[in-house]
Order: sequence, then structure tokens, then C-alpha cells
Amino acid sequence: MYIENINSPLDLKKLKKEELPLLAAEIRDFIIKTVSNTGGHLGSNLGVVDLTIVLHYLFDSPKDAFIFDVGHQTYTHKILTGRKDKFHTLRAYGGISGFPKKCESEHDIEETGHASTSLSFAYGVAQAKNILLDSGEVIAIIGDGAMTGGMALEAINNIAHTNTNMIIILNNNEMSIGKNIGAISKFLNATLNDDLIQEASYKIKDLVSTLPFGDIANEIIDRGKGAIRSFVAPGIAFRELGFKYFGPVDGHNYEELISAFEKIKQIKGARLIQVNTIKGKGYEIAEKNPAKFHGIAPFDIETGELKSKSSLKTFSKLAGECIIEEAKENKNIVAITAAMESGTGLTEYAKIFKDRFFDVGIAEQHSITFAVGLAESGLIPFVCLYSTFLQRGYDQIIHDVCIMNANVKFMIDRAGLVPEDGDTHQGVFDISFLRIIPNIVIMSPVFEEDFKEMVKKSIEYKGPTVIRYNKSAIRDSEKNKENIISDNFEIGKAHIVRESHNKENNKKNCIISYGQTLIDIVEAINEINFDASILNLSTLKPLDEKTIIDFINKSDKILIIEESLKNGGIGSAILELMADNQIFKPVKIHALPNKFFEVATRGKLLELYKLDKNGLKEVISGYFN
Repeated sequence: MYIENINSPLDLKKLKKEELPLLAAEIRDFIIKTVSNTGGHLGSNLGVVDLTIVLHYLFDSPKDAFIFDVGHQTYTHKILTGRKDKFHTLRAYGGISGFPKKCESEHDIEETGHASTSLSFAYGVAQAKNILLDSGEVIAIIGDGAMTGGMALEAINNIAHTNTNMIIILNNNEMSIGKNIGAISKFLNATLNDDLIQEASYKIKDLVSTLPFGDIANEIIDRGKGAIRSFVAPGIAFRELGFKYFGPVDGHNYEELISAFEKIKQIKGARLIQVNTIKGKGYEIAEKNPAKFHGIAPFDIETGELKSKSSLKTFSKLAGECIIEEAKENKNIVAITAAMESGTGLTEYAKIFKDRFFDVGIAEQHSITFAVGLAESGLIPFVCLYSTFLQRGYDQIIHDVCIMNANVKFMIDRAGLVPEDGDTHQGVFDISFLRIIPNIVIMSPVFEEDFKEMVKKSIEYKGPTVIRYNKSAIRDSEKNKENIISDNFEIGKAHIVRESHNKENNKKNCIISYGQTLIDIVEAINEINFDASILNLSTLKPLDEKTIIDFINKSDKILIIEESLKNGGIGSAILELMADNQIFKPVKIHALPNKFFEVATRGKLLELYKLDKNGLKEVISGYFN
């Protein structure tokens, strides 16, 4: 067992070159076994095992800075840099992150979980080394999927212009989460027609046969298909930009990898090497279904099937179903996502309405302004993104959508606390940054029934709307006897769930909330036999000011509960409303603190921040009693 003796990159360097593939096989087996228990990003990590081993074998981290784009392909990097014995805690509370974390190791240079950032960061590190006269290479590892992001293209333009001393590794596996989209992907994978290459090879061979040393030259030409492809596409374009281009190199061939990087080490300036890899390499089931195994829950290694399958419908699936139903009736409805077709529930929609579905690649900014163009031309675009990625299009929401009051419909998945992926993927900021923008409507469903009504009302409404929902199963409204949602949802109207009947000292307690949190609030007060009025806001912007003010005026103490940041959240909005109306009563906001959140399951996170049923019992009893 080679892996047992690898506790740092120095241990790796003790191996002979021919032993590296044996170590790679062990690492792949180790990753597969671990992720089958913990869940995680499997395909992307299996694809870069060989590349990562060679980089640590030939370079000296952290003196040579390794910067991984997205960061979801760093499992081998973590194993080689002293975290092998903690690897079983991957993505668990108190364990190691599935992404680079500076607090874990000096070998993690950047903390990241979003795509297309590596080149800009690496350029900064490289320029700093130049100014500070620090030695060491700067190596950015970016996938072809991340190259669709505008930030990466901006960095490429800047780096090539300055010929900065750094290495860019373009890891080309033709995938991001799903199959890559667009011209850049086609460009990076372009090859000449085999017949054309063959014909050119024959003509060149005939010509050089008449020259001295013709036999040697023809031996080289016999290997010429790859060389011709390399010269024509995409190598020549990168050279024209100013890069010293190498490749494409087989990312699973150690002889090719080591030879290429040994050459690159001898050269200075902006160097770009294209390494072709196979997502899921070494695990046949993942190779055949790379999208499924991009991010996977615990699974059975033999079959690839999930160990625990839930029969419960998620909000993501419901979102896709609702858009399909509405699109059948309304030919103007289109759907847009940014490399999140499966995650946002649009897989079936994409099959049914091929001409009305757009996956723009990892390009959230573009997706939003593209939607504005569609909307201003008379269509009704649904933009389906995760909350954490919506952040990347903030200027477009303000400048392009809301100033024009464009008829764009946002479906915001993974809002609130998000499991396992940690601080980079939490959806806790969207309410705070969206509610301050004029002309936008924000809605938050509890059950399937009100979700469907919100989709319908969103289509009827002329202007930008947002429906935000958790990464969780939809809870059955039949099991919740309380009248939590209205039978007739209206934008801008709150719903009174129950009125307090407490006659003791005429004290009335008031709880205001929204979304699935309301289910746990109702169950909590029922179990502790507590009397309180409850208001379901339903629409977070515009707030139903009249109902809220009347509700508060009837109450002695107010408790606002929300699964979002306290800073700038709906609690803050209600305090602003009270101040404007000179209402002075005791108010407590129970929400998430202003921090970045640790890795844990969604249930554990709700427990930690007292937003589960038991935690809410404690909060409610403690405040009102």
C-alpha cells in the first residue's frame, strides 16, 4: 500500500515515477470508498487524480502556489497534503471541507466554491511574487466548464497582455456539472476532421520522403494527428493571445504529463497547458454517468445507486413541474439556467421544450441580462439559479432587470441553510440584498399548494418576481392541521395563521415568520401548549404593511423568526416599518447571525441555530415567559 506512507508531498517525491500510477489507483479506491459513505463531488475528483499527483511530484507546494478553480476537485490534493486520516470526516460537521480551506492546511492557498475565480486570484499572487521578489511558481487549475465564466475570460485577456510569470492548467473534460454548453467548449475540444488530417499527413510524408533524414521525419508524422490538432485548435489561438501553449496532453498518461511539466518548468512567462481528462476516471459507473456523479449522496459502490432514496418531492422538482405545466398553456414561457439544469429541476422541461430552454453555461450575469432581452421582446423568462450563484448577477438584477421593471421571473433554489457544501454555498444572503431593490417582488412558499399559486401569480404579474425555496423535501400540508397558508394567495397579502386567545392580563404574543419555518413554529407552540398569534408573511416584498401594523398593535410582544440573516432581513424591514409608524413595542428577531456557516447537514445547521422545532420551543418559551 503506497497511500499509507504518504503524509505530505515530500513523501510523494520519494516514489519512483513508475510507482505513481499504482498510488493513483489506491487514491481512486480510497476516494470512491469514502465518498460512497459521505457523499461529495466524485466525478471531478477522480478525473484529476493523476494530474494532482504529478503536480505535487514535480512542484513544491506551498512555495509553488496551487490554485484550484471551483475547488470541488481537491480531494487528491487534500490526501497528499496531510489530511488523509481526516478524510472520512469529509463534508461532516467538524470535519474537513469539500473545498479548499486555509484553516485546514498551508497548501490551500485560496478558499473557493464558485467557478471562474482562479485566474484572477492567481494573477494577483503572481504579481505579488514579482513585486516582493518571492520565488516559486503560481499554478492555476481551471476546468473548461469554468472557462465559460466571464471573469475567467477577463483574466485571460489581462494575463496574456502582461505575459505574467504563471502557469495555467486547462483541465479539459468537456463537463461542468453537466455537459458543457457553447462555443468555448466546442473551441477547446475542436479537432480537424480525421479524413482531412489523414490526407494532410500523407501529403507531408510524400514530400519529406525526398529529403535527407526523411525516414526520421516520417516517423514523427506518424504521430502527427495529435500534433496537427494541437497546432490548429485551440493551441494557435492561445499562442496568438500571447501564451506559451502546450498540449493537449493526456491527463492520465504519466509519461506525457511529467515530460510536459518538466519542460514548462524551464520556461518563464504566461504558460498554458491543456490537459485532457475523463470525469469519473477509474470508476466505470461514474464515467458513464458523469452528471449524476458530479455531486452525489452516499451510494452503493457496486451499483452506483443511492443508499437512501427519498420518495418525497423536493421544491426543485416541483419548480420544474410547475414551469412545464405553465409552458404547455403559455407559448411565451421560456426557462433559463446557468449550468444547473438538473439541480434546478429543469431536466424534463429541457426535453419537452427544447426550443424554449436555454442553458447558458457558468454565466449567471449573462443569464439575467439575456432574460431581460427576452422579456422586453414579449416573452416570459424563468431564470432558475441557486441562491448562492444569484449573488454573481447582482448588478444585472439592479441595472438591467429592476430599473427597467423587466418581466423576469426568478426561481431561487437552495435558499436558506444548505447542507454539506459549507460557507461558499449558503443561500442566506438573498433576502438582505434583494429586498432593498425597487420594483421586485419576493415570495416564500410553505407547501406545494402555495408554491403553485405563487408561480401562477408570478406569471400574471407584470414585473420582476422572485420565488425562493429551501433545498429540502416538501412537507405534507395534510399532516399540518393549522391554517398556515391562505386558500387564495395574493401578492402583497399576509395571512393570519391563528389569533391569540390569551385573556390573562390581556397579554397577547405575536410571532411573524414565513416559509417552511412556520411548520416548525406551529408544531413547537402546540407541543408546549403556548398561546400566540401567528402571521405568515407569504410575500416578503412588498410587505403587507397594513396587516402587519394591525397585528403588532394588537400584541404586547413580537417575535420575528426567519431562516435568513438577521442583518438586513425581514425582521429589519418590520423594525423599519414600526419606526416609520412610531410603534414602540418589545421585539425580538430570531434569525441567523452575521457570519459564514460551517459544513453540516441541513438538520444539524437548523439545530445549531435553534431553527428546528426543539430550538424554537426554547426560543419561544424563553422570550415570552
